[in-house]
Amino acid sequence: MNESFDIPGAEWAMRVMGPHERPRFASDAWGHLVRLNRSGMLTALELEHVIERALVQIEGRISLNDLRGLLSDAGFEGGDDPEYQPTLH
Repeated sequence: MNESFDIPGAEWAMRVMGPHERPRFASDAWGHLVRLNRSGMLTALELEHVIERALVQIEGRISLNDLRGLLSDAGFEGGDDPEYQPTLH
């Protein structure tokens, strides 16, 4: 059964970094994730998966280039271009 919840103001909810994430993500990398989520290119669940995958697979500070590589590997090659349409090879 699918239930939907109408939560006033939910469209303005934003994912905030936890204390364990702050030292790991460069600000431009985190901003890129927020933009992708706000644009609808990443759902909240997909965002959580990308964050977890980045934390596990990338050692040290997570840069924008690291994140873009991870997103490309996961099939989100369009970056923040909403007109991007991936092609199948």
